[in-house]
Amino acid sequence: MLAGLLTGWGNNHFAANLDYLEEVAKQAAKTPGPILECGSGLTTILLGLLAGRRGVEIWSLEHIPEWYTRVNTVLERYQISGVNLYLSPLQDFGGFCWYNPPFTSLPNNFRLVICDGPPSNQTPGGRYGLLPVLGQHLCDDALILLDDANREEEAEVLRRWTTESKVSVLLQEFSFGSFALVTYPSRVNEVEVNQ
Repeated sequence: MLAGLLTGWGNNHFAANLDYLEEVAKQAAKTPGPILECGSGLTTILLGLLAGRRGVEIWSLEHIPEWYTRVNTVLERYQISGVNLYLSPLQDFGGFCWYNPPFTSLPNNFRLVICDGPPSNQTPGGRYGLLPVLGQHLCDDALILLDDANREEEAEVLRRWTTESKVSVLLQEFSFGSFALVTYPSRVNEVEVNQ
């Protein structure tokens, strides 16, 4: 079913690989939530179908207006509930850029994070900004699924997170790519960023 969805979605250049989608589906089906998603797409639809329909809320950040519109249209057309999709432009946080999230609308206890954005090759700091910007919104032992962990930019993100926030990382490598299961620890080690 996931392979069919991936083909039907038709975004071969930026779509997540099948192994990552399987892990997203597995985690979405069992998490008590809430869920934060960094970068929207087919994973947003999966999260809504598997978590949103059982009452788990999803907050999804997207910085590309056209992509936001495409995903939002699908959510509305198929009445996929539980997804709060936000157009969140990228902002310079001094040393890295990341989404400018709607801080006051977000819960402070995300249990699952699906991190497949922003694009590392187009964004200074790539996906690094997740923990400095929204670490205070993650609960202890939150699980972060970081896609593309075999790429140089994401490997650097993992190195920085491990050094600065003392996260634990389990790499999952497959023939078509890799992702990391990152467990976020207690807030004692979190990095601060001025909002």
